[in-house]
Amino acid sequence: MRKLGILLHVSSHGYIILRAALFPKIDSAVLTKRMKKIGTVHDVFGPVISPYISVKPSKKLDPTDLKQLVGEKVYI
Repeated sequence: MRKLGILLHVSSHGYIILRAALFPKIDSAVLTKRMKKIGTVHDVFGPVISPYISVKPSKKLDPTDLKQLVGEKVYI
């Protein structure tokens, strides 16, 4: 498990936005430190040195659960 980054916020379209510590592959699984899958990498954008990532949340998560995850470290 490698650290992907820290969750910044939930977008108006329902995607989770984070600042990446590394450059992941599209459709990689995104996990919490407790190994709970929260979604998959949907898009990588921004500067090459420190890109932003949008994560498509899994269908099992409620929007209220997503907002509670803001500020937590996530992994791939």
